Amino acid sequence: MEGHEEVGVTFVTLYARIVYELAGNPRMAQETLARRLDVTMRTVQRHLATLEQEGYLRIRRERKPFTYEVDWNRPIPYFGQLRVATFRPELLDRLARLDRETG
Repeated sequence: MEGHEEVGVTFVTLYARIVYELAGNPRMAQETLARRLDVTMRTVQRHLATLEQEGYLRIRRERKPFTYEVDWNRPIPYFGQLRVATFRPELLDRLARLDRETG
């Protein structure tokens, strides 16, 4: 994959990477998502199906590309160990303002 080193250990799962991408662009086509993550479209489809089955994503299929909604009320294992900004890009501006106000 261009611009990325091959590594033996993956600290961020493909599930997390998918949620991150869809949080930033909830109407991203599966093909585009697969290219961005450097995986097959079938791999993306399997992971999206699992995320939906386990309640992390709601998928609106009225038109393509589908719209993906992350259920932020669903507990994410080990979420307390992660930075919120990683998963909630829409909060970055608010966090930056708070940081300026308190800093």
